[in-house]
Amino acid sequence: MSYEDEVEQIIEGASIEECRDKLFKLYGNDYKITNRKTIFKPTLFHLSQKEVQKVSYVVNHHKSFEESSTYQKKTNDEETFEKNRMAILQNKNNVLLVNQISQMNSQLEKLQSQISTISNVQCGTNDKHENITKIEEILEQNEFTFSYIKMIEDKIRGTFSLEQLDDYKLLQRYVVDWIGESFSITEEKVFRAPHVIILVGPTGVGKTTTTVKIAAKSISDARSKNKPRPEFCFITIDTMRVGAMAQIETFGKILEKNVIKAETSEDFLNVYNEYKDHVDSIYVDTSGYSPNDSTHIAQMKNILSIENMKPDVYLSLAATTKASDLINISRNYEPFGYDSVIVTKCDETNQIGNIISILNERHKSLAYITDGQSVARFIHKADKVDILKRLTGFEIERIHIEDKFGEKD
Repeated sequence: MSYEDEVEQIIEGASIEECRDKLFKLYGNDYKITNRKTIFKPTLFHLSQKEVQKVSYVVNHHKSFEESSTYQKKTNDEETFEKNRMAILQNKNNVLLVNQISQMNSQLEKLQSQISTISNVQCGTNDKHENITKIEEILEQNEFTFSYIKMIEDKIRGTFSLEQLDDYKLLQRYVVDWIGESFSITEEKVFRAPHVIILVGPTGVGKTTTTVKIAAKSISDARSKNKPRPEFCFITIDTMRVGAMAQIETFGKILEKNVIKAETSEDFLNVYNEYKDHVDSIYVDTSGYSPNDSTHIAQMKNILSIENMKPDVYLSLAATTKASDLINISRNYEPFGYDSVIVTKCDETNQIGNIISILNERHKSLAYITDGQSVARFIHKADKVDILKRLTGFEIERIHIEDKFGEKD
């Protein structure tokens, strides 16, 4: 039986060698390749194609040993040729891939250049206007964060023409206004008694002193309005700091108010239930933990979790803390559900841009600022005009900011 008497069949493989291996397993050497061609199939992600060998063959089970030897020699020659061809193709594909990557990099560089050009054209120049640079330097001196400074720069570019940028006084006025608009002041709320006030925050920010200051302020505010002296008590759950109980007990004696210690959630619940129907307010002093101490922070939150208590929670931050740490603190104390911030130690620094940046980025309001150790004084309800006047390097137009941000009668 000759090869011509056999029916032509087709087999596929990744290479000619793979096709021959498949045929050898099926027929030994009793086959003849009649035709082959290379086809291309897409890869999984369709970013390139792979070569596939499609081989046509016939089978002859009666060929002689001589025919087989001759054909084997021919096969070896074909395999050598095929290997050389594949090496050439592979090298060619590598060159094509390199060229494609090079073209993509070139296009990316052009795109980046176009974006930069568009940004610069907004100010009508390829160089940053000197007044924008001056504003950025002042914001840096006030310790605003990089993202906040970028936000102000974008506002400048979107608002001012090239000619208007030459008016530095006008530029300053707009920037100070934008700073004032970028944070909010905590509004006074009406709470059903007892009004539970809880201060949380890291160690060393003065939470105990600030807690007592807020309580003392409620007494002075009532006196100034000819109202009865408010009734309140202190609960401390600060079991970590040495002398914490003694400190707040001293303040309690001065204000003639009870101070109760609660170490567990059961303790806190019992004290709350005992006093809730007899006082106007309950002030809670908490332990100070590192913002990275998630275990103790979670335990403290569990102690303070009482159904239907609805506390007024403040995060205490020191004005002297750098912005990157403020971001970490504000994020890790978020489980307490605070909306307002109290800034302490404002007397120890002239810069407050870090605080304004965090208020803006975390969407929190500012309730109080403290600037001294005296309990009877040195705590103030936050005021935008006062905050803006603390900015250094700007020519503050006092009448303008008072008209724009001052409290209306």
